[in-house]
Amino acid sequence: MALDDAFQQSMRRFEEQAAAAAGLRERIGELKGSARNTDGSVTVTVAPSGAVLGLALTPAAMNRSHTQLTQEILGTIRAATQQAAAQVEEVVRPAVGDAYYEQFQAALRAHAPAVQPLGPTPPPEPAALPQPGAAPVRKPRPPVEDDGDFSDETIYGGPR
Repeated sequence: MALDDAFQQSMRRFEEQAAAAAGLRERIGELKGSARNTDGSVTVTVAPSGAVLGLALTPAAMNRSHTQLTQEILGTIRAATQQAAAQVEEVVRPAVGDAYYEQFQAALRAHAPAVQPLGPTPPPEPAALPQPGAAPVRKPRPPVEDDGDFSDETIYGGPR
């Protein structure tokens, strides 16, 4: 009888832990980081994974060069991602404890390798851009192979 009681108790603990983990996963899924650049012209919302969920630009954002705007957007994405990471820590660390939180972070880093942010990229070469008013360049179609099904002949055997 004692073995059955111990088993039942272990099963209850397991079910409680599974329910707690499911609740934690749901809470993490609801988290979002949001940031705005210094003048408020760029706003970004991200998921804890860093996936961009929203990007809003005000007309003031259009007063920048394409390079400046790119940098503002990327910087705002980084700030929103840091906010999302802080929210994840706020939710997860109390639930799993300090030691397990470090393991949780290590597991996350293992599945999402660190990347260096990109700087401004050069624009495409002018020759690669279509010229205004120029006819589009079309690739020639590959030749049609004869598949031997006589589709180029009439039902009487002669050419169409």
